[in-house]
Amino acid sequence: MSGTTFSSTDLAHAVVSDAPAPFVPRKRTLQIGTAAFTAMWVMYFGGLFATYVSSRNAWNLAQDGRAAEGDTPISWIPDSAQVELTAPTVMTWTLIMSMVTMQWAVYSFKRSDRRHGVLALATQAMFGAAVINQVVFQWKQLGLVIDDTSGSSAATLIYAITASHVAMIVVAMCLLAFAAFRALASSDTKDHVDVVAAAATYWYAMVALYFVIWILIFITK
Repeated sequence: MSGTTFSSTDLAHAVVSDAPAPFVPRKRTLQIGTAAFTAMWVMYFGGLFATYVSSRNAWNLAQDGRAAEGDTPISWIPDSAQVELTAPTVMTWTLIMSMVTMQWAVYSFKRSDRRHGVLALATQAMFGAAVINQVVFQWKQLGLVIDDTSGSSAATLIYAITASHVAMIVVAMCLLAFAAFRALASSDTKDHVDVVAAAATYWYAMVALYFVIWILIFITK
């Protein structure tokens, strides 16, 4: 009975055929799309900020002319409005802290730590809800009236900017919910790092935009 002999080429082919399929990295379609979506929001807020600054500067120049003529100048933000720094500052620090928990979520997803990843996303959603609650409180505190007879467009622009930022937070929370769903439905969170990384990109941009709002509206007024 003759024995069967295998050449080195046959052995190499056998090893290759028995090897597992290579890992195919996920495409960055979601991250690229989120970056484009985030850029759209940044450009939108850039237009709002430019409108606010130009309107405020034009108003102040007009009031300087009134003062030169001996008339009493009118403030850009009506004196009846109560513009406090406490709530905006608290929101700013809340959003800064949320950047840490957002990175915690990305870190946990990369290490297949489902429990801490979902916990980080839940904490992140709590921060978002807290900021929305503070904005609503601030609207009531301001007491700005859009149809004010002074002619100032401050109320309209302030409400437009802050309400747009609330809408951005709501979208961010939807992204967090989507990331949490993918984490709970998947066997390994490492497969969905791109989801939470995309949410983090959007969240960081949202925090940066609020920092501009804080300085532009509530610090410099």
